[in-house]
Amino acid sequence: KELPTWHDGCLEDPRLKVIYGDAFKYLFECKEKFDVVIMDIADPVEAGPGYKLYTKEFYQHVADNKLNEGGVLVTQSTACDVIQSHKSFATIHKTLKAAFDNVFPYRAFIISFGGPWGFNLAWRNHKTLPSSPLQISSQQIDERLKSCHDEKAKDSKFYDGVTHHGIFNLPKHIRAALKACTQVSTIDNPCFMQYGALETH
Repeated sequence: KELPTWHDGCLEDPRLKVIYGDAFKYLFECKEKFDVVIMDIADPVEAGPGYKLYTKEFYQHVADNKLNEGGVLVTQSTACDVIQSHKSFATIHKTLKAAFDNVFPYRAFIISFGGPWGFNLAWRNHKTLPSSPLQISSQQIDERLKSCHDEKAKDSKFYDGVTHHGIFNLPKHIRAALKACTQVSTIDNPCFMQYGALETH
């Protein structure tokens, strides 16, 4: 209601169902399965409610029980810059790899955050899915976007085939941080993001 330019009318789509509640509890109790799980959630801070959604136990549950065959999960993965990329971003990536066969990190500049933000795309091996998002050419991406847009759809201001390849090609220092990370976040040993620091309790 207060931020119409942010949601751009999506709340009026009859296919949308809004549930206010504990996402961790909901995904452990609901009977549904999904083709796609998109997690744009609070950062894993100690005082916040969302840190369990970044743990191996949660990712394992989604992979084993909540995704349909050929389903994918994508999650925001905190800041992905020179200071932060070797901390929470790398830990989330490593934790996802403990539950999924394929995990691919990417980043995009988020205007409201004032910097590059990290994300991870994950899936189990399946005949309908590529082994890497970079196997899909820029032309194929553009053709798929065109084929799934109806006359009411709006063109993306950000994403297309060229952008697709750009966001998955991370700088060298970030790739090195991901390779060096050994921390896996669990419920008993979670990692908390704290303004430029990652603490383990």
